[in-house]
Amino acid sequence: MGVFKRSNVYWYEFIFAGKRVRESAKTASKTVAKEAEKSHRRGLERSLAGLPTEKREDRIKSVDDMVRPYLDHYEINHREKSVAFAKGRLEHVKRLLGPVLLPDLTEDAIRGYIKTRLKEKASGRKASGRTINMEVGELSRAIGKPWSILWPKVRKLEERKDVGKALSPEEETRLLAAITEQTSPNRSQTLGTFIRVALLTGMRSGEILGLSWGQVDLVRRLITVGRAKSTAGTGRQIPMNSELFAVLSAHADWFTDRFGESKPDHYLFPFGKPTPSDPTRPITDISGAWDALRDRAVVRCRIHDLRHTAATKMAEAGVAESTMLALMGHVSRAMLERYSHIRMAAKRDAVESLSIIGKGKKAGNSEVVPTKVPTVGDSDKIHYA
Repeated sequence: MGVFKRSNVYWYEFIFAGKRVRESAKTASKTVAKEAEKSHRRGLERSLAGLPTEKREDRIKSVDDMVRPYLDHYEINHREKSVAFAKGRLEHVKRLLGPVLLPDLTEDAIRGYIKTRLKEKASGRKASGRTINMEVGELSRAIGKPWSILWPKVRKLEERKDVGKALSPEEETRLLAAITEQTSPNRSQTLGTFIRVALLTGMRSGEILGLSWGQVDLVRRLITVGRAKSTAGTGRQIPMNSELFAVLSAHADWFTDRFGESKPDHYLFPFGKPTPSDPTRPITDISGAWDALRDRAVVRCRIHDLRHTAATKMAEAGVAESTMLALMGHVSRAMLERYSHIRMAAKRDAVESLSIIGKGKKAGNSEVVPTKVPTVGDSDKIHYA
């Protein structure tokens, strides 16, 4: 009676109500096996007394046991990008907490996880406060209970409050010039097109990567955005200016040369590693190529800052707020303000229109200072490598 090992796995055996009970504890840990035996015996005693019992398999499940079916079921009713996001958030959770049993997933265990991830940040791994909060939050959803219920005394980490930046014309130039330094011509084509589309439309990264040729009308020079983050953004139409038309026309030629034809359900940015190979599936992650490009260009920004840059250019050019909302796909003015940043060059132009002498007249000069809305000059235009 008791626990014993068989083929590196512990079993337990005991007599209950005159019957022999023998089962595998499904573990290589003797301590855990003893706990499994006690839990099984306790469950039988409660059942015999007519009391409700918790399923034994739930009491001895590990983090891995919870995460695996959660991700399998998540794919059923979520977009591919959302599935990739969930898997990415739980990757480090499985690495550091996978074997931990749910009863041992205490507040101290979660604090230990957070401390480890913060230390990894210092050693080169990317783990901001927001990233770690999302990882622990995704773990709580996999378990099926809110963070506040599972670990009420574990506070979330402080997250960055800044809303991004708009690239300067010089940063744009360096970023676009660095694309030509790509070792793979195909990667250079897809990444170059992606960045130019982002700068010329203000579309979100996921909206661009999800574009199919059926959404791009080169005859009418019109892009129809598919499913977007917001309801207001889904299905919105963005006209192509001459630069964007040239970019997408060149991309269409490259696509046809590589895949023979561009069907409406083919994606502009085909899946494949190390080079694009499957036009029926979209790229879901360009972070590796993006990081390498930023390093070559010596530009510190996020992919999402390309969207900020587009919004800022429109704001500086005096584009009507309603038009910006329609193009960007936002639902409120407050949200739009998060994306438009008036750059220093435009601010300098604006203050030149100010005067405290003679209501708009410069001292010693009878000419009235112009008060027009600052516009983007030639130096602010996108430069292609």
